[in-house]
Amino acid sequence: MAFTLLSDLKAGRCSNTAEVRLLRVWEARNINKGMELMSLDMLLIDENSTVVHGTVSALLQLRFRPRMTEGSVYTLSGFDVTRSSPKYRLSDAPVAIRFNDGTEFEKLATTSRTIPTEHFRFRPYDQILGLANTGRQLPDVMGELSAIRSTITDRIPGAQRVMLNLRLESDTTVCVSIFDSLALAFHSKLDVYGKEPRIVVVTAVNPKLVSGKLYLNGTSATRVFFDSETAVGVDALARLPSGGTDQAGSSSKVVHAQKIEPMTVSELNQFIFTADPQIIEFLCTAKVTEIQLDEGWCYIGCSTCSKKLIREETSFTCVPCNETNAVAKLKYRVILSVSDDTGAAAFLGFDEEIASLTHVLASDAAHIVGIGTNAQVDIDLPRSLANLVGSTYTFQLRLKDFNFGPNHRSFTISRIFPARDLAPKPTFSDGGEDTDQSIPQSVATGLDVGAGIVNNGADQLTDADGARMVHEAAASGEDAGEATARKKARVE
Repeated sequence: MAFTLLSDLKAGRCSNTAEVRLLRVWEARNINKGMELMSLDMLLIDENSTVVHGTVSALLQLRFRPRMTEGSVYTLSGFDVTRSSPKYRLSDAPVAIRFNDGTEFEKLATTSRTIPTEHFRFRPYDQILGLANTGRQLPDVMGELSAIRSTITDRIPGAQRVMLNLRLESDTTVCVSIFDSLALAFHSKLDVYGKEPRIVVVTAVNPKLVSGKLYLNGTSATRVFFDSETAVGVDALARLPSGGTDQAGSSSKVVHAQKIEPMTVSELNQFIFTADPQIIEFLCTAKVTEIQLDEGWCYIGCSTCSKKLIREETSFTCVPCNETNAVAKLKYRVILSVSDDTGAAAFLGFDEEIASLTHVLASDAAHIVGIGTNAQVDIDLPRSLANLVGSTYTFQLRLKDFNFGPNHRSFTISRIFPARDLAPKPTFSDGGEDTDQSIPQSVATGLDVGAGIVNNGADQLTDADGARMVHEAAASGEDAGEATARKKARVE
């Protein structure tokens, strides 16, 4: 029998027969409708290593699901061929396959064709970084496991999450976050495996850039493979210094959660004078009494990493990004005077945290005029910031070594909550840098229904969200009183 190749498919109804291997299959559910099943999705590959995304509607899934076994070879005919969605792509093929009432999908006991048993879309770190927040592709990633952060191992109730620190071949470390059922499946797999893996492959991750840091968030299509479960994993193990064998005396990669204790303002002030320097977080409920303007309320930062830019004669330079012609964007840096019944202090909030309160991005509250050394930003204190005065919030504060020094002036805010009963999950501490710093408890996979993946929503404020909120405020007359706040703010 002559089989059609996936690369030869054209849009429309296909009556020819293709011989394919079922690489992976997963359920796409709608989180906004009680996890209602939307479709059954899969990746199919043929003898030329062409991978195509396939979809079975919820109405037809009972007919096809019982015969689907990952890794098996099938003949496929009578299906619809559509154009691939440009969003959240899981393959490089220009077309996708949809099963219909007339589709035949039969498992083969044997095949004379050599069809690959695995296929991954790995991307270099710089390409993954370029995909962040674009929603264009869901790449795969492979790296050496350096840490496992989990709410499950510490029996913390509520939504579950697991964060994996993977060191890529470029010697760059990335954080992969998986949630709820994916997190539980990871732990079940880890328990059966019986040891901590060294090489981990994670498929179909959604790259997100949060406060200048890259996070790779799991999606419905995400699968996790350990060590020798894949051929690429076997090769990666062989390239490790130890040749893939466990190193004697190596410490556990599991980092346990720590409870975040509440403190009064007075207790905070006392703690930094009596305790040894350390990295630790506390909760503190206090009222905002003033916006300190001696150091301004915003700065000119890098649009990629958020670090402060150096003003050159005709451009901006970002040292962390090694970019001599960096794109500038205003970022919040606000010092809040706060107090409770026990004392007063200064809390320092940066872009993400302040935007979550004001619902207005710094880049929408003011504009940069000019470039380089001629860049100017001089604007009255925005009403959105002035309105914070008099409100009470629960602040999650992150203390580091410098907070315990003689020059300490403020506590850095890591998250803000409108009431004490919205206290966050515990964070993770291993005596080093906390890579969980800016990860929201609900991180968007951001996949559309056409791609067959659930959209889990997001806590993070995007540029589009900020613009929409500003437009809504303007429509309601909220910005009409902007000129009433007359204090001038110096911008760095």
